[in-house]
This record gives sequence, structure tokens and C-alpha cells, in this order.
Amino acid sequence: MNINHQNGFYCGIACGTVCSSLTIFYLYYLNKKSNTPPSSSTVYGDNYEEFEYAGNKLLKWITNYRENIANEAPVISIVKPNYLTKMLPKIAPKTPESWDLIFSDLDSAILPGLTNWESNKKFFAYFKPHSSYPAVLGEMLCAGINVMGFDWIASPACTELEVIVLDWLADFLHLPKQFYNVSNGPGGSVIQGSAGESAIVAFLAAIVKKQNQNNNNDASKTYRENMVVFASDQTHAIVTKACMVLGIGHCHIIETNDSYHHYALDPSSLEQAIESEIALGRVPLVVVATTGTTSSCAFDNLIDISTISKKYECWLHVDAAYGGAYACIPELAPLFNGLSEVDSFVVNCHKKLLCPFDICAMYVSDRKPILTALSLQPEYLRNSASESGAVVDYEHWQLPLGRRFRALKLWFVMRRYGKDGLLKHIQDSLDHSAYFEDLLLCRGKSTNNTNTNTNNPDDIFELVVPVSLSLVCFRLKNVTEEQQQKLLNNIKNTGDCFIIHTKLNKQIVLRLACGGIEQSNDDIKYAYNVILKEGKKILNM
Repeated sequence: MNINHQNGFYCGIACGTVCSSLTIFYLYYLNKKSNTPPSSSTVYGDNYEEFEYAGNKLLKWITNYRENIANEAPVISIVKPNYLTKMLPKIAPKTPESWDLIFSDLDSAILPGLTNWESNKKFFAYFKPHSSYPAVLGEMLCAGINVMGFDWIASPACTELEVIVLDWLADFLHLPKQFYNVSNGPGGSVIQGSAGESAIVAFLAAIVKKQNQNNNNDASKTYRENMVVFASDQTHAIVTKACMVLGIGHCHIIETNDSYHHYALDPSSLEQAIESEIALGRVPLVVVATTGTTSSCAFDNLIDISTISKKYECWLHVDAAYGGAYACIPELAPLFNGLSEVDSFVVNCHKKLLCPFDICAMYVSDRKPILTALSLQPEYLRNSASESGAVVDYEHWQLPLGRRFRALKLWFVMRRYGKDGLLKHIQDSLDHSAYFEDLLLCRGKSTNNTNTNTNNPDDIFELVVPVSLSLVCFRLKNVTEEQQQKLLNNIKNTGDCFIIHTKLNKQIVLRLACGGIEQSNDDIKYAYNVILKEGKKILNM
């Protein structure tokens, strides 16, 4: 498309005089607009002046929250269950209330009940989310224009921007060409709400593909109750839930251990599991591999796993919800070898790619099984554009009908940061985790000016697995499981650091995830000092 960058607006050449006239009118309106406070509303809800007044106030509230409150308040809310029911009325107000009153309640009632995910110096739990300011504005615009882009004609820009921006992301992540929308192959991509939704869609496509391959030769092979999904014990629980939702009879969980690539899925164990299910008369359906597991950020070997999946005609689904964003780092490319052989690949843009929830990029090597599984065309949605076959109708790629203009968030991010800015953000998180590792292991802090930490009183922690991406898994040395749990609880209770735990080899492991967009080494040092102080208390030091 030919684009004219004039007066800060995108005006398609094809729009001609109409777009130019709208642009001139809007600029004139902005120049003439008064900055005086809005008059009292004469209708229920807001007129445009009240909306702008409240919107400006809300933007200031958000920036103050993120820049100040989130870092000053306790990171974990200390309210008691049902606190809000005691503060708010039991029924909605009969008459309209002022924005000043609403903002007052926001401060007094809602703020105390927040766990502050946007705290860059205190929040290190789960996988640190990254909701950048450009993406927040994209979310606002999505709600403001309020299109329902279920098919192309419902809002062509909604569909076409999604097609384009997902190819931008594929390029940024160095994904194989079969995942591109502009490729000549059968693959493509779509924005889903989450990795969990994506798993359900992928598994359903796999069921339909398996049933079509059977050609009614053996009815038992088409029964969902007889099908099996294979995953490791480090795979996210969304896989089990997807099986529950779809009525897939068996989810075979394969045990992992530290000896094989630090809790990655062992391909030989996978093949044994598949053979055992076949011996029971069951039908292998899907293999789930993970690039960056939740517990320890382990990476499954996609090359070996894809070979086994093809051998047994299994759909290979790769959950890269967190780790997929790191495919942009050239040095980490070997971790993603084998992507060209997988059937579906998902990465959550709301985990590392600076977008707020919910935006999950799902790539497939062949879109036909998804379309076969989910296409439905009632009479009231029929239109000439769809029937021409020249457009994408994303309603057939997902579970619901309606869909939001979520591509705006990623579009804003990729334009405001550029590929270089995104790359730096992701590289910074690697540097932060390396810095925390150095602090934890007392590197450079020896009291006797040697490389040994034997005499260092701060040498009280140990790594459980090697640091992977921005995740550090560690334990307090030489203590019981009860003391390990007590340390975790005490850290949380300070209100100054939020980390969570997992279990590896049936032992409690503390996990700290670095990498917020505003995060610095000073923030890492702040968290380390909180953890060190509480660790020494456990050891009576």
C-alpha cells in the first residue's frame, strides 16, 4: 500500500480527497478545542468534553501509579478476602456519580487491593509482564474505536493490520517462512487471547486432521476418548485443561529430571511413552514441546522431538509463550532449531514483547486443519468479500466469533520501539539475570581478594539449575524444606519483593524472573538485598 506520512497521519493514497478532508477537519478541531473544564452532563454517561476531561485525568493517574505508587506500596496486597464487599454499596447507584467521586474510590478502594505487577524494583514473580506505554495507548484506542473484526468486511483495517504485524513479528523472531501470511504456502498466523486458547485451537485442529486421515477405516481411531496428548511434567497446565475442554481421553505426562538438559523433555522417553499408548490401543494425537518452561525455563529439543512426532503422525505444538520472544537474540538461535518442522508455535506478546494482556501470536504451518475445524458461515454473516476468497476472516481461526483490534497494541510497540529497541529490552533482561546470579553467588564479593567465596558471610545461596533467559532458580543452602518455605513467605511478607516457588525433583525452588521495561541493575540489587536479609534471618546470622 502506498502511504503518505503527512501531518502525523496515515492517509492511504486510495482514500484521496475524503481522507484529506477528514484530516484537515480533525486538525482544525484540535486547534479550536477549548481547554476549559467540561460543563455538567445533561445526559446519562459522558459527552465528549467529559470523556476527554476524565481521560486526561486517567492518563495522569496511570503514569503516577506506574512511576511512583507501584514502587512505593507493598508489592503484594495485604487486604483480607472480601474486603471490597465491605467498602462498596450492595447495589449500583441510581443516579450518575461524578468522575471525582469515582477517582476517589479508585484510590481508596481499588488501589489497596492491587498486587503491583508494574513495580520494577519489587515484582519478580511468575514471568515479569511488560505493559509499555505505547501498548497501553493501543489498548485505549482498541476500546475507543470498538470494532468487532470477526471477518474482513466488519473492519478491513482490523484484519489487514493483524496479518501485517504478525509477519513483522515473525521477521523479528527469525521464524521459518512457512509461518508468514505473505508466503505462498498454506501456513499463517492469528492473534489469540492466550497460550491456553491457542492450545485448544491447535488440539482441535489435530483432532480434525486425524479424523480426516482415518477415512473411516477404523472408527475407534476417531474417538476423542481414545486419543492421547503427550507432554512433560514441566509443560504448562494449560495442556491438561485443553484436553479436559475437548474431551481428549488421555494426557500422558512424561517425567523429567535434571540429568537431561535440566528438566527438558527427553526424546527417548517421549518415544517410549508413545509406544506404550499404542500398545494399549490408543491413538497418538499431539506432542507438546516447550521452549522456556515455566518452572525452570528449560528448552525441549525440537529437532529430535519433531522427528518422533512425524514418525507417529502426531501434531507438534510448541508452547513458546515466554521463551519465544528470545528467538530474536542471534546467540540463542540454536535453542529454536527445528521450528521449521513444527505444526504450531505460540508466543505471548504480553509476557516479553511489551504488550498488556491479552495478545498471543499463534503461527501454524498449515491453516487448513484449523479452518476445517472452526469454519462456520451462518446466513447473516455471508458477504461478497468473504465468498470471493480474497480476504482473511479470522472468525474461522478462533473459538469465539467476535474479536478485538488487538493488533493495534503490537503495532504501536513495534513502531515506537523499533526492532532495535525491542532487541535491547530483551537483551537487558538477560543482563539483569546474569547480574542477579553474580550477586547470589557472591562473585566479585570475596573478602580475601581471591576467587573463592569460602569466607564470605553472604555466600548462603545455590543455583538449582543454570540460569536460563531471565529466570534464576535458587535455594538457601543447607536448610530444610520447611525453612525454605519460611524464607519464601518471609520475603513476600516484607512487601518489598515478590517471588514465587516451584518444585524440581520434589524440592522447593525459589524463582526470580527479571526484565521489566523500566528495570535496572539497581532494582535487581534492591531485590537481592531483601532476599539476602531474610535468608540470613533463617540462618540466624
